[in-house]
Amino acid sequence: MSDTQKETKSRAVRTDSEIIDLYFARNEEAIRATDDKYGKYLYTIAYNIVHSREDSEECLDDTYLGTWNAIPPQRPNIFRVFLSRIMRNVAIDRYRETRADKRVPSDMIDAMSELDTCMLYDPTVDEETAICELAEILSRFLRKKSKRERFIFLCRYYYGDPVAHIAALLSVSDRTVLRTLAALREELRSVLIAEGYAVN
Repeated sequence: MSDTQKETKSRAVRTDSEIIDLYFARNEEAIRATDDKYGKYLYTIAYNIVHSREDSEECLDDTYLGTWNAIPPQRPNIFRVFLSRIMRNVAIDRYRETRADKRVPSDMIDAMSELDTCMLYDPTVDEETAICELAEILSRFLRKKSKRERFIFLCRYYYGDPVAHIAALLSVSDRTVLRTLAALREELRSVLIAEGYAVN
């Protein structure tokens, strides 16, 4: 095995904890290791928002810079979620900067707007507490759903996948996916109303 192959293998097997330790050591290998493990995943999130290869690549660079600047002092509990949150913020900002000129529809923006009818944002509620509580409510909600329902919900609202893409993955019609999403949103809205996070 060549030195290059050994180096590639070594980077590929790093755990999240090891990568985070590299950030704390201010070792630039942290960014390479992050890209090896999560680059394609983060690129997909960006592309689903900005619909541009060039913009997605720039979002990826900005995400790595944001991660480098955030760690330390932060030590993420779930590195993948931490990265995806930075990427979404970066990509949505990029989309908002360019949409007036490009007029490109964004699946992630569309998906988030679909959930606007469910969620109630109350600025008087402490954000960190609210986020944790909402995450737990959503987790309980999804655990009660079928595997296919969870798959559809996460594809649409976590990854921002287009409805047609989800339908193709499941070999069903777009209408079936749309009906499932509508039903899930209505059920989620009822749950959030009961928990005080939405209003009738």
